This record gives sequence, structure tokens and C-alpha cells, in this order.
Amino acid sequence: MIRRLVGLAPAQLLLVVLAGCVAVGALVVSVPVLGNAGMLLASASLLAALGILAQWLWQSRQSTDWDNTFTESAPPRGADSRISRLAVDLRDTATGNPVSATRIHAALTGLAVERLRDRRGLTGTDESRAALGPDLTAYLAGPPTTRVTAAQLAAFITTLEEL
Repeated sequence: MIRRLVGLAPAQLLLVVLAGCVAVGALVVSVPVLGNAGMLLASASLLAALGILAQWLWQSRQSTDWDNTFTESAPPRGADSRISRLAVDLRDTATGNPVSATRIHAALTGLAVERLRDRRGLTGTDESRAALGPDLTAYLAGPPTTRVTAAQLAAFITTLEEL
């Protein structure tokens, strides 16, 4: 029976739904015992039939695309706590805090190793020194508490970005 209903044209399908609703309505009106419950049943069946009809009509015209085509949005600026921590460390390094200077040194060392390995494929020390330049190489080779200015840090970060 469902195959026959699916094969009907939209206008014929509408007539079938209306005929079903008229039949339920006639039953409710002709049997006095059904009263209020019958009207509720008739109204519910009419709404269900119209919903099913709308769904069938939609599906017959075009298929529903259920693919997830959403892309992840970029996180808002400041959402990454590592960036906030680095900002605090940079500010504290300028005042001479040795703990912050050690953290900045470790972060720059990690970035340098990662950039050299991933972008240049370098693991040897001679090639790495040439790629990093003399100033950044001297800073990374020195003790972690070496004092560094904001201009030097900016130059180091620019060098790492350009790798």
C-alpha cells in the first residue's frame, strides 16, 4: 500500500489525505459517543496526515542532504591560555623576573626545534645555526635566565616565523 501511495502524484496524494480526514470527521460526527474525544482524535489525525503529506511532497521534489558541511570557527582571540601565559611572561621578563625568563627561553627553544624539524627538516646543529642566525643561536645556547629586551624578543620571534 505504501508503494502505491509513494507512486501517486502530489495532487492525488493530497486527495487521499483529504479523503482520510473526511472519513475520520464523518465518523466523529455520526457517532455521538465520540464527542470531545473524537474531535481531539480527528484534529490530531488531520495534523499528522498533513505533516506526513508535507514530508512526502518535500522528499518527492528533492532529496534531503544530511551531510555535515560545517567548518569549525576560529576560537576568539585570548581564548588560548598559553598565549595569555606568554604575554605575562614577556611582561615579567622585561622587568628581570628569572622564572619568566626561563619559561620564555624554553618556549623559544621548543619553537625553534619544531620549526627547524617540521619546515626545514633540519636536525644537525651546524645547519640549524645557519638557519637561526647568530643572535638567536647565541640566546638559545646561553643560560635560560639571560636578560633579553623586547626588541630582541621581537627579532627572535620574527626569525622563527620566517623559518
